[in-house]
Amino acid sequence: MTTTTHSARTTLIRRITGLIIATTAMFFGFALASNAGTAHADTVAGNAVFHSEIACGGDELVFTVNSDADYDSYAKLWVWDPATEEWVTDDVWVEADYYATANIADLTFEPGYYMVYVSYAQWDNGAGDWEYSGEYIDTYQQYYTSSYHETSDYCYMGN
Repeated sequence: MTTTTHSARTTLIRRITGLIIATTAMFFGFALASNAGTAHADTVAGNAVFHSEIACGGDELVFTVNSDADYDSYAKLWVWDPATEEWVTDDVWVEADYYATANIADLTFEPGYYMVYVSYAQWDNGAGDWEYSGEYIDTYQQYYTSSYHETSDYCYMGN
């Protein structure tokens, strides 16, 4: 084994270990801070039920989040960046009410696989405060060309 091969293998092992540790830490952090659950079709925040659709591929991550509320529903997208080994966001809360449409995350992607988490916020008139929740996304629409896509367990960007 050459020094270069050993160094590359060591770097890969460090990245994988870092990804596992950071993902575990983020899961517990989001779970404690925002009542996060595993990804499923519907997630509740306040009195609203949220549903997310994520389209991966190319240079732009397109996402649509809707709730069953007519107003005061918002969502923020988070992406695990394997290059920096950090969760990143464009820090924009987008409308996520019943009538919400598609959004494009203001993030730059290098070719690779990405994990996605969506935070939800709903105004609760009774409590007079925001209610938060979120979910890790485990089903994506993966686009290979502008006309060919399929449901996938992975989000690959840069194709």
